[in-house]
Formats: sequence, C-alpha cells, structure tokens
Amino acid sequence: MRIAVIGCMVMNREVCKLAAESGHQVRVWWLRQGLHDTPELLRAELQKTIDAIERENEALRETLHFEAIVLAYGLCSNGVLGLRSRSLPLVVPRCDDCISLFLGSAERYRELFRSMPGAYWYNRGWIEQAFTPSKENYRLQRAQYVEEYGEENADYLMECTNNWMTNYSYCGYITCPYGDCPEHEAYARQAAEDFGWTFAKVDGSMDYLDALVNGPWDDARFLTCPPRSRIEADYTDRKFRSVPCEIDDWEERA
Repeated sequence: MRIAVIGCMVMNREVCKLAAESGHQVRVWWLRQGLHDTPELLRAELQKTIDAIERENEALRETLHFEAIVLAYGLCSNGVLGLRSRSLPLVVPRCDDCISLFLGSAERYRELFRSMPGAYWYNRGWIEQAFTPSKENYRLQRAQYVEEYGEENADYLMECTNNWMTNYSYCGYITCPYGDCPEHEAYARQAAEDFGWTFAKVDGSMDYLDALVNGPWDDARFLTCPPRSRIEADYTDRKFRSVPCEIDDWEERA
C-alpha cells in the first residue's frame, strides 16, 4: 500500500523511523510546528498540502498512486475541521492533539489528565522543534521584545503572553522509545524547578503512531473520511465525523 502522510515536525523522529521500517511505501510531507496556534493557518496549510498530493497523484503512473492521505494531527485547535479531498480518503486519529499520539492512546492521555491536572507536556520533539517554557527561552523572548518595543513595553508583553503559566502545576516529560536524550529530561526538570511545577516522567508509546502510519485504521481510533466528504466535529470522545461535501461548496474550491 502507498500512503501519503502529512505530519508536524514535532514527531519527525518517530514518524521517519516508522516510515523507514514500514511494510508499506510511505512518503511524508512535513509542516512546521506552531501552526495550531493559528487554526485557520493550520487548516489552510493542510488543505494546500492535500491538494498538492492529489495533483501529484494524478500525474503518477497508476502503479505509483497513493491510496490514502494520513494526517498526523489530532483536533489541534480545530485546525483539521473542514478538510476534504477529491480522490483519496483522509485518515485522522480521534484525539485532541499529538500528546495522545506520543502516549500511545487517547484513553491514556485522558487518564493522565485526571491524575495530573494542569500538566504542561515536554518531549524530545517539542524541545527540539518548538518554543517550550524555560528561563533561557523567556530571556531570549524578552530581549526580542526590548529590541522591538522598549523595556517598559517588553515587561508588559511578557506578562500578557505568559500569564497562562499560572494554570499549570505539573511538568510531564514523555520519553521516546526510539532513543531519549538525558539533556532533554534535564531541560524539562529544570523548567519544572524554575516554574514551581511538579515533575513527572511518563513512558512514551509508539502504539498509536505505529497504527497511524501502518494501519489498520479501526473506526474506534481513526476517522476515515471518504473522497468528496469533509471532516466535521463530533462533540464526543470520537472527535470527528465525515459528511458529504455540498456541490456548490466543492465548486468554490475548484
């Protein structure tokens, strides 16, 4: 089976290893981390990539055609809602975000959410690819604000942009089964100490990501959205459903 995967760079290491070892023929398109901060932008970039894959698919020999497009994204601030395809099914995991994928299941994420309320999650991909809370990162952020807006405004901007941290009480560090880095754990431990959070080390699991890349895509864990349908929210633990596209809506995209 030939599978096209669209992934966020925070899972670069895991998905690349799974793709390299897959019994299927897997090709990955990567999007930069942070797009979920602006869901409309994430949705636009995902749709643009879906369209590009389908255009390329039409130009390939039939024996090289992809058979599905897999989205290595959860709900991600509603950024996947409204996505649709012309000719290939879209597969999306039924979870809120990538933390479920790194933990092995949405159910395990919910269990940890109950036992560790107010947890900010770190792992190898997030530390390497994203802006994660640390004193050094905030020092660099403030220096940039000072350069652009001056000292007084920098302090105000730091207060506004970082007041969310008061909602957190745990630092959850998810290990990587494919090779962890002691310095990344040390980074997370230091952040917990700096911000007064309780540190908790949690074993990562590749079960969900493995199923995402390789299948089978059972309906309990994945939505398979048929061609000429779009992804809509399902306000239950299932997260998503697919609905046929209206002809007029589809023609607007043509």
